Amino acid sequence: MLTLIKKFFTKKTMTEESNSIVENHNPNFVTDPTKVIHLLSAIEANTAFCTIKLKNSDATYTSHIIDVQAAKQQILLDELVPDSGNKLLKQCKELKLTTFLNNIHLSIVITDISPAESLGEHYFKAPLPKRIYYPQRRNSPRIAISAYNLTFQGTSNRTNFTVGGVVCDISRNGIGLIINSNTSRLMRGDLLKNCILILPNELSIHFDLLIRSSKPYSNSRTKLLIGGHFDQLKSTKEQNQLEQFFALVERAQIRLKKDY
Repeated sequence: MLTLIKKFFTKKTMTEESNSIVENHNPNFVTDPTKVIHLLSAIEANTAFCTIKLKNSDATYTSHIIDVQAAKQQILLDELVPDSGNKLLKQCKELKLTTFLNNIHLSIVITDISPAESLGEHYFKAPLPKRIYYPQRRNSPRIAISAYNLTFQGTSNRTNFTVGGVVCDISRNGIGLIINSNTSRLMRGDLLKNCILILPNELSIHFDLLIRSSKPYSNSRTKLLIGGHFDQLKSTKEQNQLEQFFALVERAQIRLKKDY
């Protein structure tokens, strides 16, 4: 609708996701201004339509980001579809935008929205949001490896319990584990010390693991699904062995996708 508008431009809130103090330290939120602008620009470039929810309304609307103006610290949004949402937006002046980026769900609360017009085309403008809910951001992809049946063991620095489990996925920076929850009592922020991961050919990798997520595994009451980041891999040799294994499973996944 507003493809011509960008030629004439240079390139407190709705219900909170959680307590604002917690959000500032929550790894699920992007708060760095440069990264916020990067994510908004990626949404603009890669997402055709975004889902829009308005305060005090059960209806669902769609829109998209027209432009991200870093110099002016503002964002431009197309009018809502259906049109009935535009009148409501002018009244409440805030919305919640949700979409997917890199197959990861994200949401943004945008406030202080005001209507604008250029060349007879109507749109909305607002200050850049302070944060974006974008969980499970990773610098490298996670690859499912349950078929390898890799075993894991570590000791909680908080409870001193030794826990064991099976690796369900892996990345260059961390692993996902399925473990017995009856004795583990693991929580996000815990550190597992003296961890041992047994790779194929009986290779042992030694490290500490910082827990970043912990939740019930599927509908099980006896198992946990945890995700963590490697900390202090014990030797350069083991780092190389882990990298070689990851490269192996990464190539296998690429071949599988090509065959499919």
